Amino acid sequence: MKVVSSSPRIATSSFQFTRLVDGAPHRIDSLAAAFNQDQKLAGECWMFVSPHDDDLAIGAGLLMQAAVAQGVDVQCVIVTDGCLGYCRASQQADIVRIRHRETVDSFEILGIDADHLTFLGFPDGGLTQFIGRRRAGAGEPDIAGYTGLQNALTHYLRELRPVRVFVPTRTDLHPDHQITHNELMISLFHASGKIWPELGDPLPLPEVHELAIYCDFPSNPDLEIKADAAAFKVKLDSIKAYRSQLQIAELVKSQRKGGPFEYIRDVSFRLYSPRAYRSLFEVQ
Repeated sequence: MKVVSSSPRIATSSFQFTRLVDGAPHRIDSLAAAFNQDQKLAGECWMFVSPHDDDLAIGAGLLMQAAVAQGVDVQCVIVTDGCLGYCRASQQADIVRIRHRETVDSFEILGIDADHLTFLGFPDGGLTQFIGRRRAGAGEPDIAGYTGLQNALTHYLRELRPVRVFVPTRTDLHPDHQITHNELMISLFHASGKIWPELGDPLPLPEVHELAIYCDFPSNPDLEIKADAAAFKVKLDSIKAYRSQLQIAELVKSQRKGGPFEYIRDVSFRLYSPRAYRSLFEVQ
């Protein structure tokens, strides 16, 4: 599929989509069809939730380019502040500011402006103390007097009202990734209900998809995105924008070796019902 970006910073690029259907690969001719949609995507909001500032460039740098080119309103929520991301002792005091600037630069390369980035400001490596929702203490990130990941994610789900949400897979080893995934899942149910009305109006449950960053998916992904050389270069350049990270050259090398491919796993929810198990216990 040839796409023309709405951003002058991204050249015309080609993307190819392949979806597994009953275990067999099927080539798809458009991004909309890749997500089982008939209508155009222009104007839809897709919310990408990133535990750390560089995770989305790694796991979805190609997908976000394809979405921007189709007119999708790509909104990115960065959960942590990057305070543990210093690689030199001299960076320690300023690393949050440095990483913020690098993040803006990285997403601009992908065609996503700074006003489409939301920084939640939770401490890098310290999400355990912000699981759930509670009254905010002095100096803690707060919305409506409360803090916690469920508070913030519920609020921004209701504010942005995405039709699709993307988040790193729950099987990533990094605790920040696992916590972000788990807190997003429960926040989706909060956001679709009437609890905590001060955080906004309920929204219909969006479709949810997992990204792979460092570890394999818990089961096979459903969708492959393949990009041409131009889009792949943009993705690699967006990763290189994190100049303060001394390991960035090795990460780019690893990405280049893997090639211009990304994979998406659909997440489905099945609420408990006794009917699902009744047949198991029927005595013949």
